[in-house]
Amino acid sequence: GPQRSAEESGFRVQSDGTFFYPFVGQLQARGRPLEQIREDLTERLSEFIPDPQLEVRVAAFNSQAIVVTGEVENPNRQSITTVPLSLVAAISQAGGTTDRADTRAVNVMRGGQRHVVDLEGFFTAAITHNNPLLRDGDVVHVPRRRAQEAYLLGEVREPAAIDLSEEPITLTQAITRRGGLQNVRADARGIFVFRQHGAVMRVFQLETDRPE
Repeated sequence: GPQRSAEESGFRVQSDGTFFYPFVGQLQARGRPLEQIREDLTERLSEFIPDPQLEVRVAAFNSQAIVVTGEVENPNRQSITTVPLSLVAAISQAGGTTDRADTRAVNVMRGGQRHVVDLEGFFTAAITHNNPLLRDGDVVHVPRRRAQEAYLLGEVREPAAIDLSEEPITLTQAITRRGGLQNVRADARGIFVFRQHGAVMRVFQLETDRPE
């Protein structure tokens, strides 16, 4: 009746890919186009009903799905339908990424293997294979961006850590963002940058009074 949804009045496809139809019995649905299922069903029903008129369509998709987790606004489960589902579309349907997301290292778990996808490369360089189509059983995990920090110490107005993970920052920019140098006590000719290279600490001396 009209009070029942298509999902409620339809026929559920079982895990073996078949569904039961009155008078006909079990029919195979998995791997077959809808038109072929309709023709098969019409032929079998014609033994019981003169000139049967049938419509076959998918009322709902429930058996195949992917899962999106991690740094997205709404982690969720999404059904795989006849419309191809890309990685970008799946993340979008999960509300998009958060401000803490690392889109350069999105993980796609498939068949027991982990694939790392640089989704940022799709947006910045239009690298199409960085937006793969998802398959049944895939788990998409958007990791949290790891902190990449530099530390400003000494005679600056606001000594603090500077986040380098979002954009490249020069020494002059970093100092400016923390209020600049202490004009009275700071010696712009003697700014030191300590940079770790493996087990070796390298020291650079820079002059900010001559930025050229």
